[in-house]
Amino acid sequence: MERVSFGKIHNKRKEFLKENAKNDHKIIEGKKSVLISAPHGVNHVRLGKEKYREVGSLACAIELQKRTDCFLIAKTKNNGDDANFDPNCRYRKSIEKLVESGKIKYLIDFHGLGAKRECDINLGVHLGKNVESYPQMLEKLKSALIKNDFNVEIDNPFMGGSQTISGGMKNKYPSLWTLQVEINYAITNKVENFIKVERLLSVFEDWIKSLC
Repeated sequence: MERVSFGKIHNKRKEFLKENAKNDHKIIEGKKSVLISAPHGVNHVRLGKEKYREVGSLACAIELQKRTDCFLIAKTKNNGDDANFDPNCRYRKSIEKLVESGKIKYLIDFHGLGAKRECDINLGVHLGKNVESYPQMLEKLKSALIKNDFNVEIDNPFMGGSQTISGGMKNKYPSLWTLQVEINYAITNKVENFIKVERLLSVFEDWIKSLC
């Protein structure tokens, strides 16, 4: 695997957005039954208020898709909506089509977490509901992250409830296994912390491959 750097993963993110700037979102098909989602890689609007893009979540999602050959869906244009809040947006409709095609068994939805938060990683599972069909895989990921010196919280501060992509898709498709992943900006957005991103990508790469 080509060695990545802070500059490389963020340049890939910028190129990805530039290439797909005219589209609401972009889907990359993969060979694995995992869909990696990045709905907040561009500015978005929730209840009339514009929110700033989460650059680290999209950069990590693009890199992980390349490493694991999973499916990827990523928002590439601000159309005045919030895919993680609006249940009838185009982004979610595309996820539904992928799930209904039978190609997807696992949905991993990546987000950014404010730098002032105490934890490094928040794993949202809606009190266990979203991972109930395979809870041991959540424990496997949590253990691997802790082993690599990440401070991990479950459902704190965000739990992947029914309004979100992960919780909403779980409600609609009960056999689907879903997880909301929040990564602290202090890790993904600061070049001096890139060694943590390298460890994080390695943990998620190994874990995603173990799902399939």
